[in-house]
Amino acid sequence: MNPEFSKLRQEQRSEAEQSHEQIQGEQSQAKANEFANVDDLLRFDSDQNPVPPEVADRLNRSMAAEPKPRSWFKKLFSS
Repeated sequence: MNPEFSKLRQEQRSEAEQSHEQIQGEQSQAKANEFANVDDLLRFDSDQNPVPPEVADRLNRSMAAEPKPRSWFKKLFSS
């Protein structure tokens, strides 16, 4: 057998083993994240994925354009 071929085969096997170990490591990390409730999951997700500045600006402008809510007693007693 050609020594270069056996070296190539050994490198391929090594790369395959490293890839397999990396995938198993990622899967075990994914399993380690268990959340008590949905809110904890959403908090974790929002920490990992920040809101883009353009979206935050648009949301702030949209919220500022909303009319201010009237108090319940003014709604009740106004005609």
